Amino acid sequence: MAFVSATAAASPSATLFLSVPYAARGAAGACACVQPRRPLSVPLRAAKGPSSAPMGLESKVKSKKKKGGVNLSGALDVEIREAQEYLDSDQQEPVPDNFPFEINDEKGMSVVILKRDFKDEKVEVIVSMPNLEGGPEFDDEDGEGEGDGEGAGKDEEAEEDDGSAGDSSISLKVVVSKDSGPKLEFTCTAFREEITIDDMLIVEKSDDDGEEKFPYEGPEFTELPVNVQKGLFKYLEQRGITLSATNYMHDYMVTKQAQEYIRWMTKLKDFVQQ
Repeated sequence: MAFVSATAAASPSATLFLSVPYAARGAAGACACVQPRRPLSVPLRAAKGPSSAPMGLESKVKSKKKKGGVNLSGALDVEIREAQEYLDSDQQEPVPDNFPFEINDEKGMSVVILKRDFKDEKVEVIVSMPNLEGGPEFDDEDGEGEGDGEGAGKDEEAEEDDGSAGDSSISLKVVVSKDSGPKLEFTCTAFREEITIDDMLIVEKSDDDGEEKFPYEGPEFTELPVNVQKGLFKYLEQRGITLSATNYMHDYMVTKQAQEYIRWMTKLKDFVQQ
């Protein structure tokens, strides 16, 4: 079982970058956990986007070969013990003094919901589990799979050349609403040194009359004038979507991911032992 510790500090001077929206716009209520489109910067540099499933919770058991087969209860015990050891060594940072949100963290859920009031608006942020890329892999204890030394060196060199190696992110769905009228919904990706807007929707209040409607959803985010895009980044920043806040939530979600992994593994162990 491998866990990736998240300890990088937020960069106060880092800026928000513009990115390309999803290839096909989803439903207005799509969760922020959905993997965002591959971003393409306009007019700044391209923002890195997650390209794989979370890698922070890889099973160590799969790399072990045991004579006579695998003991399921023993394998589960190994996973639970190693995850707990990670948690015991991981010191959760206290909530920053300037953190503007109330954190709603329900056990057993894959997301955390942040809430705050801003003037006459309500701001809600759904934060997904982290997408951890470049996580360490466990060595094969039998010595298999090590491969040729020269090939391994080339792989390491390729990873160094790839700017995305070792990067990680969390997906956010930011909903800004007032007492009446439409809502603004943003789908964002928060990396350690930048935040990208992947999509933006104006969600009208539903009449629930049963009639299917096809409202005009506006242009794609990157088709908006550049000054409008920059203004929307500033709009989110004023409502609390800053690097200091998202970096804290990244670390928070890494810890939650380990906690939920232990809880899930324990449920599985209890079930198979009954």
